[in-house]
Amino acid sequence: MPTSTDFLKAKDNATQKYEGARHLLNVTFPTVKDPKLLLGVIDNLVCSMEHSIEAILIYERLLRFVPVYSNDPKSQFNMFRQKSMNRNNISPKYVNLYLELKDILELHKKSPMAFQRGNKFVICNKDYMLKTLSINDIKDFLAQTKEFLDISEKVISKYGQENKNI
Repeated sequence: MPTSTDFLKAKDNATQKYEGARHLLNVTFPTVKDPKLLLGVIDNLVCSMEHSIEAILIYERLLRFVPVYSNDPKSQFNMFRQKSMNRNNISPKYVNLYLELKDILELHKKSPMAFQRGNKFVICNKDYMLKTLSINDIKDFLAQTKEFLDISEKVISKYGQENKNI
């Protein structure tokens, strides 16, 4: 059974990964100007969302809102989608964001070719269909991830006010 400090650790990890992504995008990228850094930003955003989902699930598990679940990110994501989203009025756009970010990382992992075109990073799939990532795309992903972190913070604090003894 998770403890009350576990969800705080997960929340802190989510914030740390988000801040890492923000720093890469706003400080390191303008200095180095290497579009490959954009994948590092996306990886940090995915980790941040996974830790936020984990924090919500641990907290809801403490409150016995969700059943026991496996500790891998895929199981946590499915449990979050089935049990937590509706209860906490979380928009499906954040699920779509998470899936899109995971797809980009998976596409890059499997791609036969990736290259830089100007300030954009282009990933080709095996059929040479192109996926282009620009700085503006990544800024949008960053903003949406921040919204999700804020929502997860509200979910945890909402229940925290009702149940001070946890």
